[in-house]
Amino acid sequence: MSRLPRTRSRLAAVCVTLAASLAGVAPALAECSSTEACLRAIEAAQRETRTIEADFVQVKHLSLLDEPLTSSGRFVFKRPDRIRLQVDQPQPTTIVINGKDVSIPSLMNLPASEKQAIAMAPIAGMFTQLGAIFTGSTRTLQEGFEVAARQADADTIEVKLKPRVAAWQRLFRSIEIHFGGPDLLAQQLRLEDGFGDQLDITLRNVQRNRDVPDASFDASGSSAGGSEQRQ
Repeated sequence: MSRLPRTRSRLAAVCVTLAASLAGVAPALAECSSTEACLRAIEAAQRETRTIEADFVQVKHLSLLDEPLTSSGRFVFKRPDRIRLQVDQPQPTTIVINGKDVSIPSLMNLPASEKQAIAMAPIAGMFTQLGAIFTGSTRTLQEGFEVAARQADADTIEVKLKPRVAAWQRLFRSIEIHFGGPDLLAQQLRLEDGFGDQLDITLRNVQRNRDVPDASFDASGSSAGGSEQRQ
């Protein structure tokens, strides 16, 4: 598989991970005394979430570079399985996910073979598994990942995911999500990929259950998206 599809696959994985993590709102940390208890608290928090919007800043630490790479953009989710990740800086890129269909409008002119490689990348199999933490089906999540959750400090729950499937392990070795604050909102994510590189994501201006038009997930037009939702 070429480097381009693999890179886009990892970016698509970020979309799903953001959707899964941003959904966490709610129960008291007193309920988080074990992995199962923490997962139950997260499950309970998902029930009322219909849409999510957030700004993000991601910093990628590459083993071959001295200086990290920084990018920023906008994330939009609509239940049950629509995601739009819009990278604004430094190089504009948009990924649109409708269920298991992955579209990258900026790559529409690629040869059919490369577009198929992107669509069929191993990350497609991870969508349902990662989405399980959002829908509340932690049993499904545990089929694809080793899951550990704990109370990291007074107001933070830490969830660690390690892929069980070999093809997924080549994309990500581990995913770490921190839920914090009085409402247990996802605040930071750390992803270590199969090359030993590390991606740190900070979430800002998280908004929940605002009206998000279906046009935001229309892959045929690169201008549709969550950006017009900002205030």
